[in-house]
Amino acid sequence: MMKTVLIAATLLLTFLILTTGIAAAQNSWHYPLEIKAGLSSNFGEFRGQRVHTGVDLRTNGITGYKVYAIDDGTIVRLSVKKLGFGNALYIQHSNGLMSVYGHLDRFEEQSLGLRTLVKQYQRQRNTKYPGNIFLKKPVKRGQLIGYSGETGYGLPHLHFEVRRGGATPIDPFEHGFTYEDKIPPVIESLIIEPLGAQSWLESDHVAREYRTTYQQGKYLIPHIPKVHGKLRFTVSAYDQIGAQNRCNVDQIDLYIAQSGVDQLDLYVDREPFFHNQFDQVTYDTNHRGGLVYDFNLTRLSNPTQYYYRLYNLAPSQFPYRQVFAKHGGVWDTTTAQPGRHTLVVEIRDVAGNLQIAQMQVEVVQQPSLPLTYPPLESGWKADVRDFQEFLEIVCQSADPLQETPAVRITQPHHDPEILQLTPRGPNLFSGIYPLSSRKPGVLTLELTALPQTGQPFQQTWQFPVNPISATRGGTVKYGSQASMTFPPGALYQDIFANIFPAASYKITAGLPLIGDAYDFRPAGCPLEKKGTIRISYPPNAPKPQQLGIFWWDHIKQRWYFMDDNRDSRTHSLSTAIIYPSVYAVLRDTLNPVISDLVPENGSTISTTHSTISAIIKDVGKGVAEPSIRMTLDDKTLDGEYDPDRDKFAYTVPTPLAPGTHTLTVQAADRAGNPATTATSTFRVQ
Repeated sequence: MMKTVLIAATLLLTFLILTTGIAAAQNSWHYPLEIKAGLSSNFGEFRGQRVHTGVDLRTNGITGYKVYAIDDGTIVRLSVKKLGFGNALYIQHSNGLMSVYGHLDRFEEQSLGLRTLVKQYQRQRNTKYPGNIFLKKPVKRGQLIGYSGETGYGLPHLHFEVRRGGATPIDPFEHGFTYEDKIPPVIESLIIEPLGAQSWLESDHVAREYRTTYQQGKYLIPHIPKVHGKLRFTVSAYDQIGAQNRCNVDQIDLYIAQSGVDQLDLYVDREPFFHNQFDQVTYDTNHRGGLVYDFNLTRLSNPTQYYYRLYNLAPSQFPYRQVFAKHGGVWDTTTAQPGRHTLVVEIRDVAGNLQIAQMQVEVVQQPSLPLTYPPLESGWKADVRDFQEFLEIVCQSADPLQETPAVRITQPHHDPEILQLTPRGPNLFSGIYPLSSRKPGVLTLELTALPQTGQPFQQTWQFPVNPISATRGGTVKYGSQASMTFPPGALYQDIFANIFPAASYKITAGLPLIGDAYDFRPAGCPLEKKGTIRISYPPNAPKPQQLGIFWWDHIKQRWYFMDDNRDSRTHSLSTAIIYPSVYAVLRDTLNPVISDLVPENGSTISTTHSTISAIIKDVGKGVAEPSIRMTLDDKTLDGEYDPDRDKFAYTVPTPLAPGTHTLTVQAADRAGNPATTATSTFRVQ
C-alpha cells in the first residue's frame, strides 16, 4: 500500500526494526516477531474513512509466534477487548516513543505474570473482556511479552505500531524499522480530471483514466490527450510485498515539465507540483482518509486498489504534515506554454525502491474542441450532464437542423433565461449553464430544436439546485422518499448536493429492492463529520425487521448492509455515511446457513478433542450473534462468534466423557430469518 504522496521530494525508508528514535541510527530495535514472514499492510493504508496507524506483520496464517519488546521500556497498558486490537500490549520507552502490539493470542505469564493479571481483572469486572488494564512492568529489549494471534479484527497477524507521546502514530520506517525489498512499486494508471466549465480533456469535461504499459524499466502512457483549462490528477499504484499482498507505497512525487518534443523521456523545467508523505497522523486527524484516497475507486480487497489524490481538498485539515500541493494540486494550463508537457510520477516504497511513470499532454489554446459523439442513424437525443458546478446540455440529431437549438431555463422567483447551444460537431450542439448558490430551487430546462424536415422536437428536464454550505451544513431531499443531511462543518468545501433515482445497480436474489435505489451526489465526496441519509419504505411493508439500508459497491458489484435505524412514525430507515453514493432499502429474505460442524456427524473423536465449532454465514444483514445457541447434550455452550471466519467456537475446558454426544446449533440473522438447525451426533472414545 501507499505511504507518501509526494510531488517534490524523495524519502528513503527502510523496514526491519533495528533503530528507533529521533536519531534512528542510535537506537537499535529488536524485531518484534519470532519469524520474518513479510508484511501484509503498511503505515497509512486505506481503511475506509480512516488510515492504518501501524504495520501488519504476517504470521503465515497461524497463531502462537513469540512477540518481543523492541526496546527497553515499561509495559503501561494491556487491552483485552473483543473487537479492535483484541489483546494488545503497550510499552512506553525512555525516548518518548510508545510501541504497540495488537491481536495477541495471549500475554506472557512466566516472567511477567500478565495472564494472571488479566484473570484478576476479568473476575473483578465480571467479563471476559475487561478492557484497559493499567500497570507499570519494566521489560528489556528482546524480552518475550506475548504470542501472536487473531484476537479482535482480522485473521492471524501482528499489528505493530509506534506512537509519539502515546497518541500520535508515526511511520516506523522513518525510525529504524527496515524491510528487505528490492522490487519497486507498480503504477497502474493516471486519472486526469478537468475542473470547471472552461476546462477540457479530449474535447470533454469528463475525467478519464489512462492505463500504463511497462517499457524499458518504467511505466509509460503513450496516448497524448489535448487539454485546456484547469486539471487535477489521481494516480493508482501499489507496492507488491511478497506474492500475497498489495500494500501502499511510501512516497509519490508528481512533476510537470515542458517537453516541446515527441520523445517522452525528454523534458525541461521539471516543476514539483504535489508531495505528500505518510509520516504521522493523530487520532484527531485519522478520520480524514478521504482527503488522501479517492473513495469512488479505492478498495481494500477483492480487488485491492489504491487511488491517491494528487491534490489537496482541504490544506488546513490534511492528515499528514509534509504535504505540498502547488495551487492546491490544480494545474491551470492557461498559464502554461502551448504544446507538449510531460507528467512525471515518481513512487518509492518503504525500502526506497523507485518506480516512474510518464505521460505527455498537449496544451491547446482553444477553450473548446469538437465533441466526438458517434453519429445517429435516425432521430435525435438530448441529455443534461451534471458537473457539480455547472450543467451541460447536449443535443444531437441525425438530420440537419434549421438553426442551433435553444434551451429556455426557468426557476421560481427568477426571470426566464435562454441558453443558445453551440455547434460542437456535425448536427451536435452543447451549452453550459453555471449553477449559483444564490439561486437555489428547481430549474426547468426546455429544449426546442427544428429539423430541416419533419416535426420539431422538444424535451423538458427538471434539475434541483441544492447548495450546501461547508460551514452551515444542510439537508437535501428527494420528495418525501429520501433525504441527506450534512451537519455544520461536515464538508470540506461548499457543494451542490442532489438525490436522483439510481440507474446502475443489480438486484441480488433474496434481497429485493423496496422502492427505488437512490444516487446521492456528489458521489465519493469526503466528509469531516459523518452525514445521515434517510430512505422511506411503504407504510404497509410487512416484516419491517427485514428491511435495511444497503450500499451498492459499483466496483465489486454487490450490496453491503449499512444500518436499519427505523422510525416507525415516518416509515423510514436511516444510516450514517462517510460519503454520498448509491444506497437503497432492501428486504433481507435470505436465511443464514449453518455448516461444517466439528465434531462432524457420525465421527469418532478422542477425549482430548479441544474445540467444538460451526460455520454460520449470512448474505444479507448479517448474523445476529445473540441468536446463536450451541448445545451439547442439551447443555448450552458459552462459545464465541468470529465474524472474520464466520465461525462460532467453544473451547472444551475438560475432556469429554466417552460415549455418544449430540451437538446442536441454532442461529438467526439481523432480519429475523432463522437458519435451519444443524445437528451432529458423534462418539468419544
